[in-house]
Amino acid sequence: MDIILLKALGASLAFVLAVLNLSIMLQLYGKIRFFPWAPESMAWWHRRQGDVILVLFVLIAYHCVKYGYVDPGSPRVLSHAILGSLTMAVITLKLLTVRWIPRLMDHIAVIGATLFVATTGTVLTSALWYFLTWVREGVRPVY
Repeated sequence: MDIILLKALGASLAFVLAVLNLSIMLQLYGKIRFFPWAPESMAWWHRRQGDVILVLFVLIAYHCVKYGYVDPGSPRVLSHAILGSLTMAVITLKLLTVRWIPRLMDHIAVIGATLFVATTGTVLTSALWYFLTWVREGVRPVY
């Protein structure tokens, strides 16, 4: 089984869920109107999707840390390592803010936006690169 393909698919799924979570929050903030559900249902949905994204990212990050390596000579790999670390740090900050540091809730939109940007960068330097390399060169990338 190609674990790198599974990581790329998992990261892609997490990104799709992150886009949905962004859409949910934009609707809850009154910026868009896509979904017909009540705000309470959408807040619950946002949380559950966030849980799934967290599990996917923890599994993928574990594999990256255990089996991958940071090649300082590769701008893509170095960027991915930095953005992946930032993503995990901002996830931690968001969880701490929501659960235990209510005084930071005034900044939750900025934290969420930062998380989305870091997630996007992480996925672009991993899953998108993986699939583009596979299509262009006809072989799946390996470590």
